[in-house]
Amino acid sequence: MLTGAAPAAALGNGNALTPPMGWNSWNSIGAYVTESQVKQTIDFMSANGLVQAGYNTVTVDDGWSMRHRDGQNTDFAKTADNAMQLYDGNGNPVSGTDGRGNDPTSGHLLPEPDQFPAQTVDGRTVNGIQYLAWYAHSKGMKFGLYATDTYTTCQGHPGSLGHETTDAADFVAWGVDFVKYDDCPYGPTITGPDGYAYYPQGEGRELTQSIYARTRAFQFALDAATAAAGRPKVTLSLSAQPAHTGIPYLLSADDPARTDPLITAAGTPPHQAPGYSPTGIWCGQVANMCRIGGDRDSELDGVLYNGQLRTALTYPGNVHPGSWNDLDMMFAGWQDPYGVWGVTDTEKGHKPFTDDESRTELSVLSMMAAPLISGADLRTAADSQHTANGYAWSTGINSSALSLLKNPDMIAIDQDSLARPATLVGNPPASPTAPVVLKRQLANGDLAVALINQDPNNWAMISTGFADLGLTGSGYSYRELWTGATGTTTGSLGGNWIPAHGVALYRLAGAGTGTGGGTGGTRPSVVGDGRYHAISAGGTAGQALEVQGGCYATVGGNSAVNAYRSGDAAQQWLFTPNADGTVTITDNCYTVAQAHTVLVGGNGVGSAYLLNPSPNNPWQKWKVTQNSSGALTVTNVGNGLTLDVAGTAAGSAGMTNPANPASAGQSWSVLS
Repeated sequence: MLTGAAPAAALGNGNALTPPMGWNSWNSIGAYVTESQVKQTIDFMSANGLVQAGYNTVTVDDGWSMRHRDGQNTDFAKTADNAMQLYDGNGNPVSGTDGRGNDPTSGHLLPEPDQFPAQTVDGRTVNGIQYLAWYAHSKGMKFGLYATDTYTTCQGHPGSLGHETTDAADFVAWGVDFVKYDDCPYGPTITGPDGYAYYPQGEGRELTQSIYARTRAFQFALDAATAAAGRPKVTLSLSAQPAHTGIPYLLSADDPARTDPLITAAGTPPHQAPGYSPTGIWCGQVANMCRIGGDRDSELDGVLYNGQLRTALTYPGNVHPGSWNDLDMMFAGWQDPYGVWGVTDTEKGHKPFTDDESRTELSVLSMMAAPLISGADLRTAADSQHTANGYAWSTGINSSALSLLKNPDMIAIDQDSLARPATLVGNPPASPTAPVVLKRQLANGDLAVALINQDPNNWAMISTGFADLGLTGSGYSYRELWTGATGTTTGSLGGNWIPAHGVALYRLAGAGTGTGGGTGGTRPSVVGDGRYHAISAGGTAGQALEVQGGCYATVGGNSAVNAYRSGDAAQQWLFTPNADGTVTITDNCYTVAQAHTVLVGGNGVGSAYLLNPSPNNPWQKWKVTQNSSGALTVTNVGNGLTLDVAGTAAGSAGMTNPANPASAGQSWSVLS
């Protein structure tokens, strides 16, 4: 049932139109990251071609703030479960396990001064976080910061729950471009009235508001803060963990997750609350990046079929411009910071990837259109020195792994504008070591194919037939993207030996047009493909149909045409087929003003406007046909009139008029 759920709607903030790329401090540096280390990373990424390759965001993870806000002089008290101590209205401590309790903290988050000392920029004193944002911007990069939707962060620092407006405004004022929003609810195991023992799910409001609702509150606060400051919107990355499933009887009756159509259609498993796991159903509506699995370590299995890959294959509907399934930070090029691997440290999850494993991780992520966020230590050997137990070693990325990260052909697959993630070829692997074959259609008509050897110990000869790939041609030219080998293949692809935990990543020219998977019959290509499209009326010089006034306009306003803006949610339309053969046309807006309104015709000649959806309303249904040249004709079921435009100038209203084959405005072309 989950795989049949409708595609998740995009956040609509115009950000992350391709999967974000960058670096995060956690995997290599951990909770005690410093201003100096981040500055060294920015310098290295800028000087070594990573920024030019697309890795343009540097993010400071947990541990950057002091353990109290500026409204207090001391750190907040904690319970035996490491949760923040909550209080009742009289100041008495409470457990919070019934959903009640007050957070005693107030004021602003403060950067830890020992880690992030204040600096002077252009004669003005700024805190260490502001300084790093300025420094990243000076190098042509973006800056990201960590926060949580809970009372405390995973490392016990103040979280943003209940402080969304304050924290969002501070982040925007500091110059933050990207927020990693985590979910760390500490608390006891709660046994429900039904006798079921729930995994610790938090306390107080953490129990009464879903992750969906808490993330949406912060996203709204970020949008309000950027609007007030006149700054670009902030990209939001949700890092909710699948272990957190909520406690159904404590979730508020008015929680928006209860009525969200995607969550409702997918259903919620027993002993779980809506708006928690699985994030792959709903997350794209409130965040640009969405963690769909747990934390990974440096074991490649975590990203193979029995790990994050299978989960990513389950939720393709959450993948489209502005919304991406996040398979956690990458370990390609990561070196063990805990000791000299194999000498002073033999922990299985600390073993560095081989170059073959790095290629495989990068191939899986690029095939799934996942964000490429490096967790490697992207600093020089001199800056990344460690000493312990009489040993000295560097965790800095080596030259071969660095070149793998920058492989332009792999990055082009990941960033492909069609934004369609790979699908599994053939049956699921019969064992954790059996091969996996993935195929991904690309925007220019090519087909990407990955042949993955999941066996950690043995080489494998892997091939796949044209029929399995859905190819109908007799032969195709190819390029293997890691070796650069080129050639022509007939009948099958592969058949060469692939190293243990290795991969072959191919790009077949023109093969994407022969992969099958079409819409069938004469149904227009835009109908039922699960994607948002921009459309333009004939005679308007490529102007796009949009929600007049944008996504913050009030519900009930008109549609209009205006200059096309790639990625603008107000110009993106989803054509959803109905059981009766008609189509519902929904915009991609998701704001406090409106959420996915539908295009409506009136009871006669007049404007085509936007309303909240009303099931089986004939004025909200359309018949869509496509001629041999690809032009669309869109006819309203309620009034029998055809979608047209009142004029050719920008701002001209969308309207419905009697059908007229000679009217240019009734012939709509697909822009994206």
